[in-house]
Amino acid sequence: MYKKLLIAYDGSDGAKVALERALKIASEDKATANVIWVQGSLPHYPETVSEVEQEKISASAFIHNLEKEVHKTTKQINYPAKFIVKQGNPSKIILNTAEELKCDLIVVGGSGHSKLWDRFLGHVADKISENAHCDVLIVRKKQNNY
Repeated sequence: MYKKLLIAYDGSDGAKVALERALKIASEDKATANVIWVQGSLPHYPETVSEVEQEKISASAFIHNLEKEVHKTTKQINYPAKFIVKQGNPSKIILNTAEELKCDLIVVGGSGHSKLWDRFLGHVADKISENAHCDVLIVRKKQNNY
């Protein structure tokens, strides 16, 4: 049914469940799977040059860990995915990348790291679902209270 998927991934519990579900869908449909992480902007008004450098080092380590997690999941599910890193506004970048790649499904977790939004639809997922040119699957975290 789907030919190209774009999977938003930030390492959160919701994103991990979404990644697993998306790779299973891609596997069943023999679709191309792309996993994207969008880095927010560096500090707008850094006090020192070392503050910017430290942010770059932290981001690089974070990206490396995310890529390892994605690789581990692709091995477990036995389906490949390309890992993409971009910088900017997550919602806009994910939407633009989905259009550039001609994706027909965007998969996102229902909530990310924000505790405020955990009970609601995540901010990024909300923006994507409102503005996407294609289907959007919003995957909820596994619930233990059922």
